[in-house]
Amino acid sequence: MKRLLIFLPTIGYGGAEMSLTRIAGYLSEQNKINIDLVVAKKLDKSDEIKISNEINITYLNSKKTIFSLFKLLKIIRNSKPDVILSTLPTPNLMVIILKQLKLINSKVVLREANSNYLNWQNGLLNKIKGQIAIFAFNKSDTNIFISQELQTNLEKLISNRRNITIYNPVLVDNFFEKSLEEVLDFKKPNSELWVTTSRLEHQKGLDLLFEAAYKFLGKRKFSILVVGDGSQELHYKKMYSDLPITFIGNTQNPIKYLNLADIFFFPSRREGLGNSLIEAQILGKNIISSDCPSGPKEIVDVFNNGMLFESENIDKLIEAINNIELTDNKNVNKEIINKFSTETISSEYYSLINKLI
Repeated sequence: MKRLLIFLPTIGYGGAEMSLTRIAGYLSEQNKINIDLVVAKKLDKSDEIKISNEINITYLNSKKTIFSLFKLLKIIRNSKPDVILSTLPTPNLMVIILKQLKLINSKVVLREANSNYLNWQNGLLNKIKGQIAIFAFNKSDTNIFISQELQTNLEKLISNRRNITIYNPVLVDNFFEKSLEEVLDFKKPNSELWVTTSRLEHQKGLDLLFEAAYKFLGKRKFSILVVGDGSQELHYKKMYSDLPITFIGNTQNPIKYLNLADIFFFPSRREGLGNSLIEAQILGKNIISSDCPSGPKEIVDVFNNGMLFESENIDKLIEAINNIELTDNKNVNKEIINKFSTETISSEYYSLINKLI
C-alpha cells in the first residue's frame, strides 16, 4: 500500500492543520493509503484538534519547527514514504532542503494555504522569505494551491508549472448535525446577531468590523459574537469594551455558533481561501466579506451569495451593512456544497498521489 507522510508544525485549530488532518483521516479510514503524520511541536491537549485513530502520529518535540530537521530526516528514512506533503513556509523549506541535498527519495508536494506573497516586498526580511518560498515552490514535484486566484497570482512569481488548485475539505460527514448542536454557553439576544469565526490576528481584519460597528450604535440593534482566539484578543477586549461583543474563544464546534448568525462577517485583509466563509455559505447565511486576495471573491462567486466590500475600507464595509437585505437561511445547491466535501477533496489528493508514483 502507498505511504504518505504529512509534515506539520502543529495540529492546532488553524485552517491548514484542520484541512490536512481531515484528508489524512479520510484516506486512512478508507484504507486507501498509509499515513504518517509528523508534527514538530506538541500543544496542550485542549489546543489540538482530534485526529483519526487510523493515523500514525509522531511528535518531534521541537520548540521551533526548523530545529527538527534532522529528526524529520530520520523518520523519513525509517518510514520510506512514497510522497511527502507539507504546508506552511517553514515545513515547506525543510522538506525541499532534504530533497535538494538528495537525502530523501520521496516525491515532494508543497501546499500553499495563504496569500503570503503579498508581504514579500515589504522590507528586507520579507524579501528574503519571498525568495526562499519561490525557491521551494520551484523545486517541488507539485504545488497545491487552495484557490484558483492564489494559484494564478503565485504563477506570476514562480517558474514551476506543476501546479494544481484543490479546495479545502470543509463539509465533514456530521457538518449539519454539528450546526444544530445546542449552544449552552451563549444565549442569542433579541437583536441582530453578527458572527465572525477566525483567529484573532491583524490579518483577519476584526478591527475593521469593530470600527464599522461604532457607526450603528444607537441606530441599529445588534450584538457581535466572535469565535476563536489569538494574539489580539486582549487588545480587542480592551480597545472595544464599549461595543456589544462576546468572545467565545476556541471551540471544537464553531459551526453551531456560526449557525446563530443573522449576518456572517469575513473582514480579512488577506486569505488563502476562507474555511469559515465556506461554512457560512453551506449554511446559506447572509454574508458580508472583504474582497481581499485570495479566495473570498472566488467563494462568493461559486455560491452566488454574499456582499463584497473593498478590503480594509471601513466606509465600504459600513455601506455593505446598510445595504444588506436580510433573509432566512438560503437553500444551497448540493452539487456546489459537495465541491468542498471531505470525500471529494480527499479523492483529488489521492488522484494526485497516484499520478506522482
